[in-house]
Amino acid sequence: MAASGEVLNPVSDVPVFGDLIGLVDTAATQIGFSLPFRAFGELIIVGVLAFVLLRLVTARLLPWAGNALVRPVTMLTQALLVLLLLPDLGVARLTRHFGRKPPEAVYGYGAAVLAVVESAEELIRRGLPKLGLTRALRPWALIVLLVAGFLLWNQQDCAAGAAPTCASPVEVWLASFGAPDPKG
Repeated sequence: MAASGEVLNPVSDVPVFGDLIGLVDTAATQIGFSLPFRAFGELIIVGVLAFVLLRLVTARLLPWAGNALVRPVTMLTQALLVLLLLPDLGVARLTRHFGRKPPEAVYGYGAAVLAVVESAEELIRRGLPKLGLTRALRPWALIVLLVAGFLLWNQQDCAAGAAPTCASPVEVWLASFGAPDPKG
């Protein structure tokens, strides 16, 4: 809650941009801007910065990562294949050491592991490069993602015993103005 006379700005709690917005809020307060004007301006700043960051991630980072991660991830699947086939090898060698033929289940296990890992590897080889399709996302789709992110951020999970004291950042901000509670 806000201290006496201090009004909390919910935008300063936004992940990633919170510290920057806190600096902007302090500077705007020193200049003499009123809280509604500061909050609106900071919301615009966060929206623009989040859009630019999301655009950078979808246009540059994800397409690059999709291509760059294919080889390391397929190497990991090969390492996983070796690890998962070690029990198969151990049982087969042990039974052959005693002059017996390994049970059919051992062969079935090995075949199943091989099929699953090869399928996963094929999915990785085809799927990761598809991250390049994020480059074609339209700006309106990114805006929809940002609005959905804001709505998720504004929601706050409450513990069972703390429900009466739980409030979303926007509710706290509206209460600091003395505005009526939007929930009634």
